[in-house]
Amino acid sequence: MIVRLLLLVFLFHFQVRASKQSRPNVILIITDDQDIELGSLAAMPRTVRLLKERGVSLFGYSTTPICCPSRSSILTGLYAHNHNVHTNNNNCSGPEWRFVHEQRTIGVYGQKEGYSTAYYGKYLNEYDGSYVPPGWDDWHGLIHNSRFYNYTLNVNGDKRKFGFEYEKDYLTDVVTNRSIEFIDRVATRKGRPFLLVLSYPAPHGPEDAAPQYTDSFLDIDSHRTPAWNYAPNPDKQWLLQRTGKMEPVHVAFTDLLHRRRLQTLQSVDEGVERIIQLLRDKSVLSSTYLIFTSDHGYHLGQFGLIKGKNMPYEFDIRVPFFIRGPGIQKNTTIRKPVANIDIAPTIVDMMGGKIPEKMDGRSMLGLISEEREEVSWRETLLIERGKMPRMKSIRDRLERQKDRFSKRERVRMECKKKKWQQECTPGQIFRCVWETTDWLVKRCDKGRECNCPSRGKRSNEEVEENETHEYSDLLDEFILIAHTENVKEGNEWFQGTFDIQSSVRTKRNTRRCNCDQQADNSIIPSYDLYNLESTPFPYSKRSCTLPQMSCFSHGASHWRTPPFWPVEYGQFCFCQNSNNNTYWCLRTLNDTHNFLYCEFVTEFISYYDLNFDPFQLSNAVFSLGRHILEQLSAQLTLLRSCSSANCK
Repeated sequence: MIVRLLLLVFLFHFQVRASKQSRPNVILIITDDQDIELGSLAAMPRTVRLLKERGVSLFGYSTTPICCPSRSSILTGLYAHNHNVHTNNNNCSGPEWRFVHEQRTIGVYGQKEGYSTAYYGKYLNEYDGSYVPPGWDDWHGLIHNSRFYNYTLNVNGDKRKFGFEYEKDYLTDVVTNRSIEFIDRVATRKGRPFLLVLSYPAPHGPEDAAPQYTDSFLDIDSHRTPAWNYAPNPDKQWLLQRTGKMEPVHVAFTDLLHRRRLQTLQSVDEGVERIIQLLRDKSVLSSTYLIFTSDHGYHLGQFGLIKGKNMPYEFDIRVPFFIRGPGIQKNTTIRKPVANIDIAPTIVDMMGGKIPEKMDGRSMLGLISEEREEVSWRETLLIERGKMPRMKSIRDRLERQKDRFSKRERVRMECKKKKWQQECTPGQIFRCVWETTDWLVKRCDKGRECNCPSRGKRSNEEVEENETHEYSDLLDEFILIAHTENVKEGNEWFQGTFDIQSSVRTKRNTRRCNCDQQADNSIIPSYDLYNLESTPFPYSKRSCTLPQMSCFSHGASHWRTPPFWPVEYGQFCFCQNSNNNTYWCLRTLNDTHNFLYCEFVTEFISYYDLNFDPFQLSNAVFSLGRHILEQLSAQLTLLRSCSSANCK
């Protein structure tokens, strides 16, 4: 009996040891500020070929599109409202983070599972380098925010300064090279797999590219999506209502910044290839999981916003999300919403550990496995920015918003002004006429010559207003023009160009000419795209500061590596965010629904159906019945305070 018992103990020990020896390695690759909506992946063919085409591509989201909160979620599997890192300042590497949440990161769980662990690159924005975070056997953490040169790393407790020499100091290459040294050192150790994090600074500012790439991507314009320079937006939140079209200098900036961002990603693309080739050379590629993602997306001119993140729209919340590894489907796209909060539980699952109950995210292994059965997966994610106060009922907020923002109420409010009631004068576009029970908006330019294409005999026809505009489009144009005039005449802050002619969007000015029964040609007014006279800023450009606003200035001294900002373009100031741009949203994606529902701290509500409006150009909140909005608001209320199992 004793011999039999000893034999069972030996067999159990042998099986445990064998299972540990066969456990996979895990590599997490994080970029900084990398978009998916603006075309960055088209500039990374190696990454696409080696990760996307050899693994799965998922609909990945950042639940809080800000650096430090998102990175805290990646490391812990928690929503921001549970780790309490809401900005890049407060509690970013602060006491609560250090003494509570930092004790429960993927590094800590990796060590508990017997993994060799290493972290190279950017950590958290306010990490001061005074300590080595728990969980990491080899630590090369960037002190403070992303830089490519002239930075300091905490190297296992020792602060080391780096200079401005590409060959030895360029941070993207340093991250790759240190990772290669680590893999070379530990990959063949039996019984001890490794967990490795490569946290690249690219394409974050100051967007310094490696010298060999500084001539790349000339005239690239993939960032010019339909939402690019689509402004102003009277149907969106406060910041976008008061942001007009970009001035010419802003347009030049977005173009050059996009080019520089893509240039920085070339070194990441090269690094991914080098890492995978080393894994192949070490015969461990088939036993290694690789996860590639970014902390959040980015915008470059979308809705007139020159640059940045922080917005709840797809360009800021959607991120690249690829997973490759043993038993993972290949060259497959899975249309399920996954997020940064799912990375930590997935890594713990990959390492063979028990997923902590306190994590808000879920392991994706069952979703992406080759042998997966039908997996029940969430349809909705919480997107959040800031702490949530107590809000009024959705009914009260909706009624208030209808009074201020519904199309019909806006028209009534504007038409009561005498300037719209007068007879048409030269240069006047609209007038309001009272007809029986309500105001009617009419166009002043009664007719316009249509230029029809030659079909044997050219025919020019005069078309009346009723033949060329659907009334709803006319109201949209009227509201937009009234909004731009109100902004220009008011004493409140605004930025960008609010020139009436250039603010009227092409799609709202298109006139259809019925040249023949087969033709339906659009005539687009020949308005200049930009107002060449810059709108004066209602504050000092020299200080470039405003209370409750996040502003930046840009000039020739900002970029220290080519391609440079032309001196003749001068310096400009722009405010990219405001404190009242605080929100909580539902991002729902399934076989039938694809929408974003948001509530702002200002009590503003928005809804975008991405099946019909993929670039979120029009707030469709008034297309929903109050009962549906109440259901969405109730669901949002539950998610914004959820924890662990309640979030899944």
